[in-house]
Amino acid sequence: MIIRGIVLLFGSFILYVLQTGLFSSFSLAGVVPDLLMILVVSVGFMRGRTKAMLAGLLCGFYIDCCYSSVIGIFPLFYIIVGNLSGFAHKIYDDDDHMTPLLLTAAGEFLYNLMYFVVFYLLQGKTNLTFYIYRIMIPRVVYTVLVSIILYKILKYTNLFLLRFDRDAE
Repeated sequence: MIIRGIVLLFGSFILYVLQTGLFSSFSLAGVVPDLLMILVVSVGFMRGRTKAMLAGLLCGFYIDCCYSSVIGIFPLFYIIVGNLSGFAHKIYDDDDHMTPLLLTAAGEFLYNLMYFVVFYLLQGKTNLTFYIYRIMIPRVVYTVLVSIILYKILKYTNLFLLRFDRDAE
């Protein structure tokens, strides 16, 4: 349990640094893939709702510390996505690669929709079609493409950590 928490803390920080540092140099169509979303969805799919909500809280807190003037908005977004992706934990299978990709796409779409409502719609900017075509769709596609590779790494990390869980029992 403690090892899994340390790995989550360290891994989420590494993904945050990669997302804000390295991948910002490789932006396509002006968007960067959301590596933290991939982590939250993967934790929800592999470990369940509670652990995904904790991962969402941690990942959202990273974003809040650097980019938000109000603490709590981004953790709320990630917690909601983590909670919803955690429902798929009951159907988790090591060989299933399509479900996490679909969950990542749905989670990223929901995240962007919540972002639009809070940061654009409440400020009177109502051009949703522009936001969907210029930001949402490229970001969802880019995040899903990166999640193909990153999910495999997260899956093997989860399988490695399951050994520690079995040893603790």
